[in-house]
Amino acid sequence: MKTPRQPLRAMVEQFVRYIGFGSGATLVHYASLFALVHADVPAWRASVISNTIGAGLYYVISRRAVFQTSLGHVNAMIRFAVVAVMAVGCNAAIMAVALRLGLYYLVAQMCASALSATLAFLAHRYWTFRDDAMVSTTLPSSPMTALSDPLEHFEALSL
Repeated sequence: MKTPRQPLRAMVEQFVRYIGFGSGATLVHYASLFALVHADVPAWRASVISNTIGAGLYYVISRRAVFQTSLGHVNAMIRFAVVAVMAVGCNAAIMAVALRLGLYYLVAQMCASALSATLAFLAHRYWTFRDDAMVSTTLPSSPMTALSDPLEHFEALSL
């Protein structure tokens, strides 16, 4: 029998893989950002373009090495694209604010990357690559049911 800590540990291990495998895509993102800024593309636009390039590369990595889903490519790609657009939007908003506050563009990008990567991981884990065949049938029927005794359903909610 699994304890409530095992699903949490599995999620932490998956997040470590997400960050570890994503470092290659992030390297491509930052290299593109650097090259575009030095080609006189404004930092905000360069950030959006380079983040999009990194996201495309990361779909392939995420599907195989991190989330290992059996979800069909079309469904997963559409969901991935929705999350990627939201992550790029989050990244762009953080960059715009940070640059307006006078932060150096690479420092601003590091802050934007940290927040948008964490939010994207959660969205990918619980929506993009969620394999409904693997979800336990003991999931609560409604959010209110889960609130009655959250620990009762903790294992079922932790994919």
